[in-house]
Amino acid sequence: ENFISLTEKCKMMKNSILIPLLCLIFATSLTAQREETLFGRNGFDFTGIWGSATYNYSFFDEDYVYNRGGNIGLEFGNSLTVGYGWSRFKEEANPQDLRGFRMRYNGLMIGLTPNSYKAIHPRLTMLLGGGKVFLEDSRNTDKVFVFQPSAGLEINVFQWFRLGLEGGYRIVANENIAGLTAQDLSAPFAQVDLRFGFSWDR
Repeated sequence: ENFISLTEKCKMMKNSILIPLLCLIFATSLTAQREETLFGRNGFDFTGIWGSATYNYSFFDEDYVYNRGGNIGLEFGNSLTVGYGWSRFKEEANPQDLRGFRMRYNGLMIGLTPNSYKAIHPRLTMLLGGGKVFLEDSRNTDKVFVFQPSAGLEINVFQWFRLGLEGGYRIVANENIAGLTAQDLSAPFAQVDLRFGFSWDR
């Protein structure tokens, strides 16, 4: 009788451990099989915040003009950054010996950095928005539309600092100033991008 009693007690203890264990395994299985989504688990979830200082040289004929700006954005999925960007000419441009002008613009900034976990990786950037052109010899200004795509490489110097080297072409449209055309205002450029921030979902 003592042996039978001991056997029954062992079975009871085994069941009391086995049942919760099976429930835990089942719950874990449900969690592991959760559906992937575009924004959420294994998708473009919120992974970081980055801000940049940009140093840009635009080439007009045989001349070049220095302009400076920056951007700030939220990172999703460790590769997509969406935010706000701006830029301003620090010197006068004189294309084709026309009267000099300055320009500033700002708008939506989108950056794409595939394989951003690697020390050196590609970077694609687009700035899309509005701006103003200021003439040198008058108070006349003109509102313009700017589309500025660029491509290059980005270097992970530190976990919180990245160095970008990019080149692109600034397309300016909707101009309405006598003596200046969209072709005069548009120009290729080279840019250095100093990015500061942090990605927490590596």
